Amino acid sequence: MMKLRMPREFWRRLVLERFHRLLALIIVLQLIQCFTDYWWEETYSIVYGALAVTAVTELLFTRKFWLRFLIEFLAAIALILWKIPIVWGEWPESWRVWQDVRRFISFHAEQMHPFIEMTVGVVLAVHILAWLGARRAGAIFVVVLSIIVMASVDSFFPLELWHNIAWIVAAGLIWLVILHLRQLQARHPDSWEALAERPLDIAFPAVIIIALVLLAGIFMPRAPVLLEDPYTIWTEAQGREVPAFAGEGGVEKNNPVVKPSGSSLSGYSRDDRKIGGGFQFDYSPVMTITTSQRSYWRGETKSIYTGKGWGDRKNPQLIGSAYGNKADLTLLPERAAGVKTIEVVQTVTVLRKDKIPVLFAAGPVASVSELKSDNNPGLKWNPEEWELRWSKPSRVESYTVVSKVAVLDEDALRKTVTPADNSNIDLAPYLQLPDSLPQRVRDLAKEQTSGLTNDYDRAKKLEKFLKNSFPYTNKPDLTRQTNRATGDVVDAFLFEIKEGYCDYFSTSFVVMARSIGLPTRWVKGYATGVDPSTQERERFGGVPDIPNPSGAGTYTVRNADAHSWAEVYFEGYGWVPFEPTSGFSVPQPLPEGEVLQPDTDPAAATAPVEEGTGEKNKNWLVPTGAVVVVLIIVSLVFVGYRSRRAQQLWSRIRNRGNTPNQRVVREMERLLSFLNRQGLRRESHETIRETFSRFGNKFSSLRTDFEGALTTFEQARYGHDNGNSQLLQQFNEAATKIRKAL
Repeated sequence: MMKLRMPREFWRRLVLERFHRLLALIIVLQLIQCFTDYWWEETYSIVYGALAVTAVTELLFTRKFWLRFLIEFLAAIALILWKIPIVWGEWPESWRVWQDVRRFISFHAEQMHPFIEMTVGVVLAVHILAWLGARRAGAIFVVVLSIIVMASVDSFFPLELWHNIAWIVAAGLIWLVILHLRQLQARHPDSWEALAERPLDIAFPAVIIIALVLLAGIFMPRAPVLLEDPYTIWTEAQGREVPAFAGEGGVEKNNPVVKPSGSSLSGYSRDDRKIGGGFQFDYSPVMTITTSQRSYWRGETKSIYTGKGWGDRKNPQLIGSAYGNKADLTLLPERAAGVKTIEVVQTVTVLRKDKIPVLFAAGPVASVSELKSDNNPGLKWNPEEWELRWSKPSRVESYTVVSKVAVLDEDALRKTVTPADNSNIDLAPYLQLPDSLPQRVRDLAKEQTSGLTNDYDRAKKLEKFLKNSFPYTNKPDLTRQTNRATGDVVDAFLFEIKEGYCDYFSTSFVVMARSIGLPTRWVKGYATGVDPSTQERERFGGVPDIPNPSGAGTYTVRNADAHSWAEVYFEGYGWVPFEPTSGFSVPQPLPEGEVLQPDTDPAAATAPVEEGTGEKNKNWLVPTGAVVVVLIIVSLVFVGYRSRRAQQLWSRIRNRGNTPNQRVVREMERLLSFLNRQGLRRESHETIRETFSRFGNKFSSLRTDFEGALTTFEQARYGHDNGNSQLLQQFNEAATKIRKAL
C-alpha cells in the first residue's frame, strides 16, 4: 500500500506545492525578452542555463530554500566561468588577512560583472514571483502586472511581445488551476481523494482550454487597432505624433504635415519628400551581410531637391531581368578604362519579413548570382542611379551579389575635370536647385571652397566643413527654426538649428556642392552595421578597430544603421561617395600602401562611431529601470501586505477612535461581504442568526465557528457597554477559521 501511495504523494506535492514555481519561471522568461536588443548573447546563454538549473531544483525540493538558492547560485557561477574568459588569480596568501581575501574576491568578481548580477537577479525574480503568487489574489496580481509591463514595453519600444503576453496568460491560467486544486484539497479532502483517483478528469479539460487560449493568442493574425492606449490618445490629443523607435528617418516627430509611409519600425522605409524632425533609435536587426569588403549598403538615389526633401526623377531607364543574366550589369556612363576596381562579393540574409523596394549592396552591382524571393522576374536594374529595384516591393529571403567598386585614387581625381555641357550623361538633374534656395547658402559654399583649384578638393572641403561645424544628434532642437512652414531645410540646418543627423548633413552637402557646380546626388541605404567579432574583442579588453576599408566579415545591419550620404560625379571615374555626417567615415578601397586615416575632427569625438551606438548605451537604462522600479514597488507592497506588523499598524490606523464593539460590528460586515463573494448570500428576509444557522447546516464542520461568530456579534451589537479586546479577538478567531475553510 505504501509503494502505491508514494508515487501519488510525490506527484501531488510536485503539482500542488512546486509546479507554480515553474510557472513563475515561465513568466520571468517572457519578461526578460524586453532586453532582447540590450543584452549580449552570452548573457542570455548564462541566464537560460541558470533558469534551467532553477527549474530542476525547484521541482525536486519543496523546502530548504537556502539550499536550493545555493545550488542555483553555484550553477550561475559555473555557467559564467564556462561562457566568459575569466583570468584566474592567485589564492590569498592568508585567509585570515581581510585585505588579501578582499583583493582575491574583487579580482574575480569584477570579471563576472555584469553577468553575475543579472543572473542572480533573474533567479531572485523567480523566487519573488513564486512567493507573491502563493495565494490566488497574489497570483492574479503577478499575472496582471506582468501583462501590463509587457504591454507597456510593446507600446513604447520596438519589440513584438504579443506572443510573450500569450505565454503569460497561459501560465496564469495554469497557476489559478493549481491554486484551485490546492484549495479543494484543503477544504474538501474527501472530494479531492475521489478526484485524485481520476486525474485525467481534472487535467484534460484544463489542458484543452488553456492550449486553445495559447494557440489563439500566438497564431491569431494582427487585427486593426480598435482602442488606442492612453499614452497614444493623450499624445495625439496634444497634436503631437507618438514617438516610434525607428532608425534614421523612421517616424518623424514634430511633423504634422507629412507622415512616413511603410512600417513605423523600419529605419529605411521613410518618406523623403519632407526630411527633418527627430527619431528614436531602433536596434532590431534587418539583415546580415557576409562580405569580402567593408562598405555602405546602397539602396536608392534621389536627385530632385525641393527645399523640403527629395524626389525621384521621372521615367528612369530600367533594364529588365537583372537576375539570371550572365553578362555584367552595365553602367551609364561606363567607367574609363584606366579606373581600377575591385570585386566585392556579398551574401545578404534578410531577417525581416517586410517587403522591400530594392536590393541593398555595395555600389555599383555588377551581377546577381543567387536570389530567393517571392518575385524574382520583377527585378530591374537602373544603370544610371545604380539601383536594383523591384517592379513592386517584394519579400526577400537571401541573395548574393557581386559589386565592382572603384579604388579611390585621390591624385587622379584631383586632375579630373567634369565639363557641364559636354559630359557622357545629362548632368542637369544633378545640378538642380530650387529658385527658393536662400542666397546665403550659396555664399557659404563659395566661402568655404574659395582658393581651391579642383573639384575633388572642393568636395572634400565641404565634407570636412560639415563634419567639424555641426554636432550629431537624433533629436535636433527644431524650436530654433524661425520659419518651419515654408523655410528651406538646408538653410535652417546651416544657420538656425545647427545640429542634426545624417539627413541634414547629406542634404546640406548635396545642395552646397551643387551651388558651386559639382554634380551631386543624394543616396540612402544602410551604414556598415556591427561586426560581432569586433564587439567581442572590445568587450574583453581587445584593441578596437579604427574605421578602415578592408574589414571582410559578417555584419549585422539594424534599423538604427539606416543612413544617407552623397555621391559626386567625376568624368570618366564615375560617382564617388562622400560622408559629411559628423562621426562617420565612408568605407572606400584605397590603392595599395595607402591607409585611410580615422576621423579626428573635434565634433566626431563626441559623435557615435556607428549610427545610434552612443544612444544605445543610454536607452538600455529605460526598460531596465522601469522593470526594477516596478519589481521594487510590488515587493514592498506585498511584503507590507503579508507582514503581520504592517497589518496590525494598518488596523490601528483604520480603527482609530472605534470601540471594540464597533470594530466587531465592522468585522461582521466584512465577513458577510466575504461570504457573499464565495456564493453564500444573505437573503433580504433573513436575520443574521437565520443566515448563519443556514450556513452552519450547510457546512457542518464550520457550525461551531458560525455559532461563535454570531454569539460574539450579538453581544457587541446589542450590549450596553463598549466591549473589550477579548470579545474582538474571539470574533476574529472564528472569522479567520471560516475564511480559511472557505
